[in-house]
Amino acid sequence: MTLGKIFHLVHMTGDLPSLETWYDDVFGVRRGWLDHHYAQSEQRDASLVTLADVVIEPLAPAFAVDGWDRYPLGRFYNRFGNHWHSIAWYCEDALPYWELMRENGIRVFGPAGGQSDEPPPAGSPVFTHPKDTITQIQFDPPRESRSRDPRLHPDYDPLWWLTNHPLGLYGLSYTTVLTKDLERGEHIFAGVLGGDVIERSTSGLTGTQDVYVRLGESVVQLSTPTGNDGIAADDLAASGEIHHAVCFRVADLDRTEKYLASKGITTSARDDDTILSAPETTHGVPFRWTTRVIPGGTFDA
Repeated sequence: MTLGKIFHLVHMTGDLPSLETWYDDVFGVRRGWLDHHYAQSEQRDASLVTLADVVIEPLAPAFAVDGWDRYPLGRFYNRFGNHWHSIAWYCEDALPYWELMRENGIRVFGPAGGQSDEPPPAGSPVFTHPKDTITQIQFDPPRESRSRDPRLHPDYDPLWWLTNHPLGLYGLSYTTVLTKDLERGEHIFAGVLGGDVIERSTSGLTGTQDVYVRLGESVVQLSTPTGNDGIAADDLAASGEIHHAVCFRVADLDRTEKYLASKGITTSARDDDTILSAPETTHGVPFRWTTRVIPGGTFDA
């Protein structure tokens, strides 16, 4: 079993039109393969937008539909508000992951949140219970929608944002999952899912102890706060273990900061190689921007 690309990272919001406009304006995202889509089975509205080498899913509960708050995504929004929600990976077959999760005592669900002892239908994604894997993980097998993924087309250039956009953006450096127990996080993402630990370090900027795991074609940063101050400590205290932040690699930190400021995105903290943007200026979720290359990571040729 081998995981591939991250399919998408879900950005939960209470104002989908505003968030969609923001991604268009700030990032110049690519569209066209899923726009303003309503899924009755999940009672949600969402789009898929492509940014360099990653896809982000701006998503909101279907507020206009009676009973939206009884579905998993609605319950998440009512508890956490605007927040990073989950990580989805492409895989060649979800059934082995359904079996692997169950073998390791991890609860698995279908798209509407229903738990079943029966294997998933062919071509159906599998979702983990977020309490069992720290954040919800989606295993997404080949299906019709994958053929529309711009990143899989031969003429797609993920480095367009490096040479043609003011951000000077290479792509996704890592995405951060907060945990109270790094050993447990490492067991899940490296032990159970088969990722490779590529770095262990401590960050004064984020106030965290970190483990970087290469999983599929991407990197997950597992983090636990080292004190009671800072954005990570605040999020862990308010939300518990959760998908916390997304970090992009950029070419020039000063250039990036200047551009972000022009879009009303303020810097909450910075060191020599990384900027933390204030979540209140990025629709409630932490973004990071870095020039650092993680040894063994996505950009370490």
